[in-house]
Amino acid sequence: FKEDALRLLRAVRFVCQLGFSLEPKTERAIVKLAGSIKFIAKERQRDELIKILSSSGPYDGFIKLYKIKLLHYLIPELEEGVDLKQNYHHIYSVFDHLFLSLKFCPSPDWRVRFASLLHDIAKPRSLQVIDGQTTFYNHEYLGEKMTRKIMQRLKFANTDIDKVTTLVRN
Repeated sequence: FKEDALRLLRAVRFVCQLGFSLEPKTERAIVKLAGSIKFIAKERQRDELIKILSSSGPYDGFIKLYKIKLLHYLIPELEEGVDLKQNYHHIYSVFDHLFLSLKFCPSPDWRVRFASLLHDIAKPRSLQVIDGQTTFYNHEYLGEKMTRKIMQRLKFANTDIDKVTTLVRN
């Protein structure tokens, strides 16, 4: 992992693609070195994320990214929804809702899966309480902007950015 921090992310990809589990010592090492992922080119990070999203277990992969602290360096915006309750229409926190949306996304297309993961990404930033009711007015428009920034930061192609942000907005 110290030679090439991309191996931290590849370990998660192998969990998703091959059904492996991480040995506890390996998992602890990844947590310890998670911050070193920021020294890896964004394009290489993006490629591994696409492979995770395209795998047979993208939900498991993103949960693992969260648990081993890599998500914090890749898409920290997702962590804003941890323990954030939604309104009476929802039984899950924003974070759980986003991850379950990914888990149950019927499409094998990584772009659709990514959009399902990010579709309510802006709820933490758009939260308002009006007359005692929690609302997230216009979260879809802010979510589109946040998704665009996330994808630009990770050097996604413009055509992919346009498709994913359109899905998030709608």
